[in-house]
Amino acid sequence: MPKSMAIIGASGSVGSTLAAQVLRSQMLEAGDRLQLVGRGSSASETRLLGTRIDLLDAFDDERVEIEVVPKIIDVDADIVIIASGVGMSPKFTSRRDMGAANRGIFEHIAEQCAKRVPEALFIVVSNPVELAVHILSSRLDRRRVIGMGAQQDSLRFARAIAKDLGVSRRDVRASVLGEHGQAMVPLWSTVEVLTSGPRLLDALDRLKEKSASTSLHERVAALQAKVAQLLQSGRVPEAYEAARHALPDARIFVEPFITAYTMRSTPNATSNATLHCLAATLANDRRRVHGQVMLQGEVLDLYGTCGVPITLGRDGWRPESLDWLSLEEKQLVINSVGSIGEFISSVLNQQEPVACDAGPTD
Repeated sequence: MPKSMAIIGASGSVGSTLAAQVLRSQMLEAGDRLQLVGRGSSASETRLLGTRIDLLDAFDDERVEIEVVPKIIDVDADIVIIASGVGMSPKFTSRRDMGAANRGIFEHIAEQCAKRVPEALFIVVSNPVELAVHILSSRLDRRRVIGMGAQQDSLRFARAIAKDLGVSRRDVRASVLGEHGQAMVPLWSTVEVLTSGPRLLDALDRLKEKSASTSLHERVAALQAKVAQLLQSGRVPEAYEAARHALPDARIFVEPFITAYTMRSTPNATSNATLHCLAATLANDRRRVHGQVMLQGEVLDLYGTCGVPITLGRDGWRPESLDWLSLEEKQLVINSVGSIGEFISSVLNQQEPVACDAGPTD
């Protein structure tokens, strides 16, 4: 059966990068469709028509049908990727700013998709990812809505550990749960090194011991303060160098902030994490990924949006049990859910959403 994907926000840097990576990955075949979704304006449609031709020139060997869809209400896809909304900028400098600006966009997307493609699987790329998942899950089948932030954070954690061990990220597995933000929970207990050897195991044990010797919260706060000072002085290389020398669990809090400061987004890393989720969905082989989902007691009796290990298929997500976590780790995840809930409530309790054009994440 032919596959059909739609990218809402395909004209932004993240959406266009994702379109190219989807086509390059060859997960779509001849007769499959990729829809580039516009905002209902002539300017948006014009940009997407140019994007379509560029993608065809690069990837038409596979004969995937690439379509420009002018408005969300015209989407016709089995998998819908949401990369629309504002990102970090001088105007929107915090998650709360982005949440206030993107709330109306997320509500519009949810309403249109509920009318048009309620049976699709929705993968949220836009930030704040927890807010988007919450809004979409309130209007669509929550089991068909996931945010890819936890997968991106888990890949970052695995990369940071692999770098310190001198191995490939392919040889490291690691999980980051909770929020895609300051309340994320990197779990050393989940770290596995797939290559054997006492040297690697000893090195991993030393990393764990160092991380346990000082509070993660204290290490992150000190590193963030140092990096912020360097960035304000225009010393970006030194900021990256300071983050590079931090332990992996603290590094993943700070390196994305530096990248966002210099680029305003992380299009390649975001697209790669989304591809992991797409590949798991299409394979339907119960491989583990991580995603922000709306829980209703399935994991640790949690209610609310949280990043957790899941399996994916065309019919939606299924959570993996976290009963094996230590009491301390469970409490960290519970605290993260509480923080996420407070953030979402603070945005939704505002009188009116901030007026903002429903543009792509740039």
